[in-house]
Amino acid sequence: MNYNRFGTPRAYIDTINYDITTGWRDLDDIVTIQNDNSTAVVFDNGTSEGDMFDLKPSNYAQIANTNQSFYIQFDTGTTNTTIAESNYIAILNHNFKSADAVFKVAYSSTADFSSNVTTITTTAGTGAGQHQKVVNCGSNLGASGANADFLELEKNGWTLLTWTTQETHNRYIRLTIKDSDGASANFATDVFIGSIMIGEYIDFPQTPELDIKTSIDYGGLISKESLGGNTYTSSTHLGQPTWAITTPWNLSTTSNQQTYSFLQRHGRTNHSINFKYLADTDVFSATAGLESTTGANWHDSGSLHNSFYNKVIGSRLPFLFAIDGDSSHISDYGMFRLAKNDFSVTQVANQVYDLSLNLTETW
Repeated sequence: MNYNRFGTPRAYIDTINYDITTGWRDLDDIVTIQNDNSTAVVFDNGTSEGDMFDLKPSNYAQIANTNQSFYIQFDTGTTNTTIAESNYIAILNHNFKSADAVFKVAYSSTADFSSNVTTITTTAGTGAGQHQKVVNCGSNLGASGANADFLELEKNGWTLLTWTTQETHNRYIRLTIKDSDGASANFATDVFIGSIMIGEYIDFPQTPELDIKTSIDYGGLISKESLGGNTYTSSTHLGQPTWAITTPWNLSTTSNQQTYSFLQRHGRTNHSINFKYLADTDVFSATAGLESTTGANWHDSGSLHNSFYNKVIGSRLPFLFAIDGDSSHISDYGMFRLAKNDFSVTQVANQVYDLSLNLTETW
């Protein structure tokens, strides 16, 4: 159960869209291709690769079931391992359970993954390549052989996999997807993928103060009054669009849950939270990005200003947000934006700051 109980919040920042927005990378740096490294992946119903990287989960790509094994690879464009770090992947609005699709995530310093490969496994621990927490991830399909390190999912909907931050040989990150029967088998049905997010998450330094304000805005409703005093209402929207085969942020083993309107939460959630007495080292980076190309005291600083506000560029980019970073409850997660563009903190003592944060749900 959840009951909107806040713990220490966590924000999952998408590196791919940050790099594209700032001009460092573009969609040409994402490769979607079958495992023979030459055959293009076939998309159905007018969808395309770009539909998986627009941070709009309801806008999904439909990959023909005859593609068999394929991979999606992102080139971070830097040999600086600090700047190329990531520690999570989120796959939103998928039907991997119905399609009998399994997946694995791996890193390499070479584009062809011929050397320096690290694969994320389901072996618990803190070493490189080991996951820390999952939402709807299941377990390894096979301990060895062709299915080694492939993860089998329990349900359709969405999946979150986190791991110890990959700090070496991490220029390229590859998501490989295949049918559970092997690389030469067709998928049971077309594969749906709404959004793929890869990057680093940031945990807030503490739990929010007790004055948390949560509201659900039904702003899609329009009311008009006739000359006779009757009230008429219409709706521009009732909330998030349904996903391919589930309601938003839900999990299901069925292939038609999206029609179950009674399972959908309508409206738009907003959170207003406050943090008090934050150390300046949690709020600001040691430098304003002018030190060197390593990014140690700026890009990889872990401060709220840079690792959160600066990487979502105010309200420009949405992010996956959990009201409790240790939770695996699906109701604790959602896609949000900052409600305001400015970063504003108040100094309340020497090297101590208060921060107010307003988040609004987005789709």
